[in-house]
Amino acid sequence: MRYDIVVLTETHGSAMSELSRLIPNGSRCYCTGRSRERGGVCVWVHQRIAQSVTHCTSSDAPRGMNSVWLRLQGDALDLGGNGLVIGAGYAAPLGSRVYASGGRSSQDSITRRVMDRVRTLVRRFQQPGDEILLLGDLNARVAGVCDLPDADGDAELADYAQVELGHANLLRAIPPRRSEDSADNAFGRALAGLCKELELVVLNGRVQGDLQGACTFWSPAGQGSSMIDLFVASPALFFRADRLNVLNIPVAQNGEKVGSLMSDHCPVSLELRILRQGPPAAGKGSLRACFDVQRKARYETLFAADDAPAVRRIADAVNKLGAEMDSTAVVGVFMKACSAALERAFGERRSRVRRVREDKDAPWWTDECAAARNVMLQHKAHMRAHGLLADESARQVFTTLRSRYQRIRKDARVAHRVAFFTSFLEDCKGDPRALWRQLNQGLKPECPIRDVNTWREYFDALYNNEVNPFNDVRADYILNLINGRPLVASRDWAGTESVARNQRVVAAASLSAPFTLAEVIAALKSLRNHKSPGLELAPAECYKYATRSIENKEEFVLAPYLLRLLEHIRSTGDYPKQFEVSVITPLHKKGDAHDPSNYRGLAVGGALSKLYAFLLDRRLKAWGEGCGARSPYQGGFRPKRGTMHNLFLVRHLTDRCRRDHPNAPGQGLFICQIDFEKAFDRVNRGLLWTRLEERGVKGAALEALKRCYERVELRVKVNGATGEAFPSSQGVKQGCPMSPTLFGFFVEGYADYVDALDVALPVAMAAQDCTNVEGRRVPLAFYADDLSLFAATKRRLMSLLAALREWSEAFGLTVNAKKCELLFFHPNAQVRSHFYAISDLATMRVTEDGLPVVRPITWKTRARYLGLHFGPNSAFSSCTDELHAAGRRAMFSLLSKLRRQGLLLPSVGMKCFNAQVRSVLSYGSQLWGADLVLAMIERGFPANEAPRSCYFEAAIRDRMVKLQISFMKQLVGAAVPPLQLLFRELGQVPLQLHWAESVFRFWNSLVEDTSNVYHSAFRHEIRLALESDLQADGWGSKVIRVLNLLGHDWGEEAAAGNMDTRVRRFSACRLDVEALMDTLRGRVNDDWGSDRLAVDPGAFVSDGRKPGVKMCRYKHWMGLPKQFEGYIPPAHHRSLLRFRLCVSDLAINSESSRSRELRVCKTCRSNGAVEDEKHFLLECSALASARQRLWDLGVPVSACVNDVMQVDDQRGLASAIFEMFRLRRECISS
Repeated sequence: MRYDIVVLTETHGSAMSELSRLIPNGSRCYCTGRSRERGGVCVWVHQRIAQSVTHCTSSDAPRGMNSVWLRLQGDALDLGGNGLVIGAGYAAPLGSRVYASGGRSSQDSITRRVMDRVRTLVRRFQQPGDEILLLGDLNARVAGVCDLPDADGDAELADYAQVELGHANLLRAIPPRRSEDSADNAFGRALAGLCKELELVVLNGRVQGDLQGACTFWSPAGQGSSMIDLFVASPALFFRADRLNVLNIPVAQNGEKVGSLMSDHCPVSLELRILRQGPPAAGKGSLRACFDVQRKARYETLFAADDAPAVRRIADAVNKLGAEMDSTAVVGVFMKACSAALERAFGERRSRVRRVREDKDAPWWTDECAAARNVMLQHKAHMRAHGLLADESARQVFTTLRSRYQRIRKDARVAHRVAFFTSFLEDCKGDPRALWRQLNQGLKPECPIRDVNTWREYFDALYNNEVNPFNDVRADYILNLINGRPLVASRDWAGTESVARNQRVVAAASLSAPFTLAEVIAALKSLRNHKSPGLELAPAECYKYATRSIENKEEFVLAPYLLRLLEHIRSTGDYPKQFEVSVITPLHKKGDAHDPSNYRGLAVGGALSKLYAFLLDRRLKAWGEGCGARSPYQGGFRPKRGTMHNLFLVRHLTDRCRRDHPNAPGQGLFICQIDFEKAFDRVNRGLLWTRLEERGVKGAALEALKRCYERVELRVKVNGATGEAFPSSQGVKQGCPMSPTLFGFFVEGYADYVDALDVALPVAMAAQDCTNVEGRRVPLAFYADDLSLFAATKRRLMSLLAALREWSEAFGLTVNAKKCELLFFHPNAQVRSHFYAISDLATMRVTEDGLPVVRPITWKTRARYLGLHFGPNSAFSSCTDELHAAGRRAMFSLLSKLRRQGLLLPSVGMKCFNAQVRSVLSYGSQLWGADLVLAMIERGFPANEAPRSCYFEAAIRDRMVKLQISFMKQLVGAAVPPLQLLFRELGQVPLQLHWAESVFRFWNSLVEDTSNVYHSAFRHEIRLALESDLQADGWGSKVIRVLNLLGHDWGEEAAAGNMDTRVRRFSACRLDVEALMDTLRGRVNDDWGSDRLAVDPGAFVSDGRKPGVKMCRYKHWMGLPKQFEGYIPPAHHRSLLRFRLCVSDLAINSESSRSRELRVCKTCRSNGAVEDEKHFLLECSALASARQRLWDLGVPVSACVNDVMQVDDQRGLASAIFEMFRLRRECISS
């Protein structure tokens, strides 16, 4: 077999001639400098890819670790434009004497030194998006040590912060590794840790051909075997690995030979599908250009003129609509015209690629680098030609030229990094999720099930073969009961004279009105960016940003033409064929990646079909909310409602139950969480239209909705290949904006059925045991398809479950009893234990394999609902236990990504943390935040040092804030910085302030809408708080206590009147959020206004009280951090930050055990001068030469420390301080 790359490790120089017949002619060879000694590394690259290879380095440091590093250009690879960094290496065994040549070292220090070298080289040569492949004889026995990076961190971010999973999708699909090697060693454990840190995986024992992890080394003395010749790669490469072979030749001295070459290692080969086969071809319907929102002006200029070609083409087609052209043809014109404009604005601009040396694809390479290198090489050639290699003067000239070349290369790298960083920040400005996309850039996951037909058969069976049984006669009976016509099985509900239904029918007439231009523009603005266009040619941005400015007003150029097209579709039923087809892509969830059942389908429709669906959906939502057609218990996908409202209801009910007297009768609360099986995919469309008609949707409006579902087709797309279309006969459309609303109307039929049963059959339903708040019934709560049942007694609970069974059997939804969960709340622990001991207290009759089966519902003492965990044995605020663990995983995932991209910098790191990790740590803070904010305030009252408040000290004791602090310490590279200084330097505040603001804003949202059940729960919370004199352990009590402690003015009327009056006034009071936050911020930052900081730092008396001397030095000398968005080299930036934070190794900081007068400068040793920041920066005579850099920045010689710290060129300041510390170290060591 022909190999493109051949690697030989642990080589002797004499082996080269023996290998010549194995290496193809014309191959390029790269070797370490120790190729004549044992331990060398040689890499041969086939000539067909040699032109695409850059030789990064050949390294033999530290001793015992030799490696060759190459980079393959992205244009030669089928890796989505990304490059591939290959590191081939040899690491001597831990017991080798080469490690002892520099003195005795422990195994830990050797291991750390070797792995640090590997880590450094990976980060040095990996460019953003590059994949990694490490291979060779690493003498690392990984055996069964786990090497898979933690994918849960990304999963937590996806759940709580609503970001894309990125690499986690790949990691979760990689199977566990097997190994025939039973023992590990220090190198192996360290390598596994490095894999977790850099998000790499070991391929041995995972790839076809070596699924058992065969041993690759056999001791010549027969003492054993091990797996130490490894392939370690980026997760994406695992899915491109076809085969990994471990050959049993040659083995030991009695094995087969190649000439006189013998080895005790087995040859190991890896086949990767990564080379591009010919130039990339744009398939049918694909775009070479992508819409760049940051540069949308390019696109807008194409629509600025009245007779713009794209507009003229679209106008001609729309004028023919209904006569010469149908909607399908006109939609085609829209797509082609917009895609042509997109290609013109953002299409590839081919330019001549200049080839220079072997660094031809190094993005930092400049003409100055090439010129300096040529001068250096020409001088070396001159020395060889004239026999001057031993001439000292010629050698000095060469040394000078080489140093100049290296300096220019270094400067070029820094300049490139600055440009990249500036562009990075510009692209991500105003879009925190763009930061995450940049951090996650890399090869998209490739599905291991590559056959499109396999997926087509799977999804066809999933959506069409598994049809749930339904009973339309029973469904009519239920609809009759809902409309006040009990015990009638015919379709009498259609002619009912119910006042409520008649009002809905009258209001529904607006659904059939023609679309307006304002509606189209609003729908255009609702389209989201960065979404796939499906099978359509143009993404949403093409229609959204086809604008021009007229008298400073933005005009949507295509809106009038879109109005005519979409109104034609609605009014005539001429539904375009492009709207009928969606692309479905399988996304791995968890488990075996080769099992289709471990995937879920993600369907994507086109931009124009979404625009049409948005128009219908906005009307349907407005009508449903305006005429009361929606259930009051549904919180999902509705205006002014969200997950927090449902969670608030759950907290209120559970807290109220906990507060009751333990011996009070009938004070229990059952919460049953219901799981519908594939709810959205199994909706019976005929019954959906029946339900909509029962709600009042009729005539043209209903026909327009039906037309969207008259023909629904799906095409599977896997690894870039698209299969044939197949029909979908049930369920609401995936990826359609209208689907959540349609499903909501459908599933809310159960809530209406329960309400009707409670009226018609109150005794049978045990209606007297229905939970209520402020006199309002709350039998259940929906959030989309998440259903929670509430009951005060077992009898009531069984009635609700029986009604659920009747409704689901009639309307064709299936309840998955195995995934349903039951919790019981009661103030008496003994009563709770009694109920939990009854395993089959609640049962559900379901149909399995066509037969009715009774299944018990699982008891839980702790369950997850809408992202938060809660249970009867702990307070609701205990949900922060899981959030803290999730936030910790998310934080380490983010740190790993920032390090991998070389972006572990404060300006980027804190933006990512606030946008992503803080979202995890603060999820649901509207509900539990008051508990933690109150704890901070009560602990932060003035103590012995009155009137000083201790809010900050109280805040940093929280475990979530400790995670925030840990992340900030990582950014600045300081282990124990003064925390007051750390928060101010990075412009951050403790998380409690963010939580407090979310609580206050949530209070205002509950005040605004007085008609829903959540406002009733809000009023009841206030009532319980006031009745208990704010001592109740509930949300309302704690929020009001926080507001009182912050000095919120309720007004004199709030304290007057009876309880109902007081509750009404409190529940109508809007909070001044900005004023409250100003008060809280002022108290947290109280120390910065202390009189103790008014003195000069040199005269400050350190008496152990706070604020201390470091805050004084920071306030007087450093000042607020200068805003600088540019790139500063990490080492320089860290030096600047440590200096500003007063944690540098100056004597004033490092000799804290000595009095201030004895912390003298060891650099200049002048008259016992104290070495503080002022002396170091402006006074130390030994640093005068390096101090010149400060004057070069424009700082006057007479400047004070604060003047220096506030210069505009913060990059230059960081460089100057870095050089001054370097000179200081040299002076001290000499």
